[in-house]
Amino acid sequence: MLSMKRREVDFMSFWQKIGDFLSPSGGSQSIKTNDQNVTGPQKDPMSDFSQVLKVENIAVDVEVKSREELLKYLSKFAQTIDNGIDAEAIYGKYLVRENDAATDLGDQIAVPHAQDKSVEQLMMLIVKLKQPIIWDKDKQVQIVLSLVIPDPEKNYQHVPYLSSIARLLLKKGFLHALNRSRTSEEVFKLFVK
Repeated sequence: MLSMKRREVDFMSFWQKIGDFLSPSGGSQSIKTNDQNVTGPQKDPMSDFSQVLKVENIAVDVEVKSREELLKYLSKFAQTIDNGIDAEAIYGKYLVRENDAATDLGDQIAVPHAQDKSVEQLMMLIVKLKQPIIWDKDKQVQIVLSLVIPDPEKNYQHVPYLSSIARLLLKKGFLHALNRSRTSEEVFKLFVK
């Protein structure tokens, strides 16, 4: 596990990576909070994950060997949840997004996201890998929190969810509990209370 100082630097990098999504005109926003467990900029209030996450959207002990194989898995996983989703288009969007800027956050977490016209409703997918994979350069990832986003999307609906994900990951004890969870139900309860 990274030290708390290192985690804060990694999450600040995350905020820089998603800065262009935080406002329709681009550029980032900082919103102050009184929550002592949260550092860095965030949106408030905490998003209701029950609107985008179901137990069926969570897979544990998934075996893949590469980032590309994982992104392909996510695309097909999204299509099994909503058969109207074009898995190949989503896969392509994931690849483009990762080539623009890798979505790994440190602590073996990545937050890939893809936006496509075949998606009717925002959904969140969570995948815990059986073994870590190399994500970008020498960075390893074992937990993937993904958003599949409609295009066009009304009011940048996914942005508060990205913010809430980052806030949860910074919350004391959350990452430890996420790493210890062994079933889809256990993971679900961490996000939806």
